[in-house]
Amino acid sequence: MSDALTLISNKMHEGIKIALVTVIETTGSSPATPGQMIAVLQDGSSAGTVGGGYSEHLVIKRAIEAIKSGENVFTLNIDHAAEGMVCGGSMEVFGNIIGSHLSLCIFGGGHIAQSLAAIAALTGFFVTVVEDRPEFAAHFNNTEYKVCAPDRYYDIDPAANADYVVICTRGHNMDDKALRYCLSKDLKYIGMIGSRSKVKEVFSSLRESGIIQEQLDSIYAPVGLDIADASPKEIAAAILAEILLIKNNGTLRHKKH
Repeated sequence: MSDALTLISNKMHEGIKIALVTVIETTGSSPATPGQMIAVLQDGSSAGTVGGGYSEHLVIKRAIEAIKSGENVFTLNIDHAAEGMVCGGSMEVFGNIIGSHLSLCIFGGGHIAQSLAAIAALTGFFVTVVEDRPEFAAHFNNTEYKVCAPDRYYDIDPAANADYVVICTRGHNMDDKALRYCLSKDLKYIGMIGSRSKVKEVFSSLRESGIIQEQLDSIYAPVGLDIADASPKEIAAAILAEILLIKNNGTLRHKKH
């Protein structure tokens, strides 16, 4: 198995998105040959090669852009001479983003988190649960369970591969720390559970520390659509419904209309 395919095999089960880039055509004096492959992670680490040098640098840069932007496939043509390389010739590559395109990170392991993780997994999400209590792992199936205290979020980086995040920890202080961490990430959705008074209190603390209003306006809090009663299972369904609404650019209307 090539180095690129080995990296993919090792990372797929973690829900990490990987760009597999293959050289599909070359002309003239190119450093690459058709069939060469490189696997690229969002952090820029890679395995395999498409010829090395500046050409490979451009391929890695384009692969990272594709992962971050949510593209599924991409092509890239590189004219070696135009890029200042002495070898001349050109090469064309095809990139395919492999791995889960639906990644949800849940901060907290209580009843709502348990219900949300279960229905999100059924919907096709790769789910990561972040909790500081290891004993709660027994309540979660088909998820990645990360034991992590709030003061270690930046070290562990539990939402590194997430697109959607829901914060439902057991206290204001933990919610505050999770939210600060999540605001430092490039996410499609951040939701936080809680009453309006709790949200107001947390947002006030964030403003005092320099978080701008535009960032606060991007947070869905209180989280979820207004369709549930007070039970954890219905609240979880309302949260997932909101996430799907955002993901699919949906509308709040009945299908029959």
